Amino acid sequence: MPTPLEIARQVVADEAAALRQFAETLDDGFDALLETLATSRQIVVSGLGKSGNIAQKIAASLTSTGTPAVFMHPVEALHGDLGIVTDRHCLIALSRSGNTDELLRFVAHFRRLGGPVIGMTQGRRSKLAEFCRHLLVLPDVPEAGPLNLAPTTSCVLMLAAGDALAMALLHQRGFRAEDFAQYHPEGTLGRRLLLRAADLMVAGEQLPLVPVGSSFNELVMEMTRKRLGLALITESDGRLCGTFTDGDLRRVFERVPDPRQLTAREAYAKSRRPSAAPPVPISAIRPEHLAVDCLGIMQAAQITSLVVTDQAGMPVGLLRLMDVLGAGLS
Repeated sequence: MPTPLEIARQVVADEAAALRQFAETLDDGFDALLETLATSRQIVVSGLGKSGNIAQKIAASLTSTGTPAVFMHPVEALHGDLGIVTDRHCLIALSRSGNTDELLRFVAHFRRLGGPVIGMTQGRRSKLAEFCRHLLVLPDVPEAGPLNLAPTTSCVLMLAAGDALAMALLHQRGFRAEDFAQYHPEGTLGRRLLLRAADLMVAGEQLPLVPVGSSFNELVMEMTRKRLGLALITESDGRLCGTFTDGDLRRVFERVPDPRQLTAREAYAKSRRPSAAPPVPISAIRPEHLAVDCLGIMQAAQITSLVVTDQAGMPVGLLRLMDVLGAGLS
């Protein structure tokens, strides 16, 4: 009597063997099948029971990788859902045996309204095979497990076949990581490739702007009101003169007995680090700068914020390290 662990290992081994066998059976017919899918406006994927569950996953994988697809339940299709089908649609029909009655009735009506049918089945001589323009034949092997009854190996094969179709179409279409990000904007890759400085920066009324002619007191008050730990000092034409931080404020008090008499420009000049100190790295970027690249700049320079300026050099925002990290770009 085998132990549960031995059964588990045997199930995985049987499914792996079936996948290897399936890989070896793929031939040039796969290219013709891909061409049919690539020229269809939208792909409908259908199946019943466990095959239906796999069909939903295949439809989702195709859609997220640049091939529009939708799952359609074979019974619901016969009660109105067929209304979306045109001759520009292609059907991928999943059935282990190829003789599932409900699916076959749907396929028959789809052929009347829609385009080509692709079958995915172990039944090479099944009724489904007769209805299809292309047939993706899965190895006719037993289901893994003690009773050889529960859908195990057949589901794994269908899932692998769907992944093979999605990835082959992805390659054929020249689908890029940037395209993938467009369909997954809230995923890690999407955020890394789509989020810009403009999406995360502090802007508008929250931005602490101080003209160069302002008094030292006005400079300090603006820093206090906006609570960002700094102020952006601007020239008379609105361009950025420099960034005045809490550290700069401390240096001014150390160097000037009574800084209240200073203008913002003078306070900025008095706060500069000694000429022998290492040069200050880049601290201003453009709104379209990728946020993940801004994170790299801040980490390399060991700074906690970047000024965002427009083409004319006028400050339009402030990108803070905490906001970039909060967006999940660490």
